[in-house]
Amino acid sequence: MKLNLAAIAVLLGTGAAFATSAKPANVKWHLTASGYQQVTGTYRCITSSNICTVTYPAGQDPNLDPSNPVSQETGTFQ
Repeated sequence: MKLNLAAIAVLLGTGAAFATSAKPANVKWHLTASGYQQVTGTYRCITSSNICTVTYPAGQDPNLDPSNPVSQETGTFQ
């Protein structure tokens, strides 16, 4: 009986740990002449109506699937 309760407690604890684990962050991309490039480091978006950066969920490569971006930032990428 004690062994069964201990096993159930371990299974519930493991399930709770997976259920509360952090989700991957969104990823910011910049569209260049050759396709989307992941933004790393600092950058500026100089005022304009162009699309400067596009944010997609982690794991989505906009070069393969550009649908449903999380957000867009306007300006000229620098």
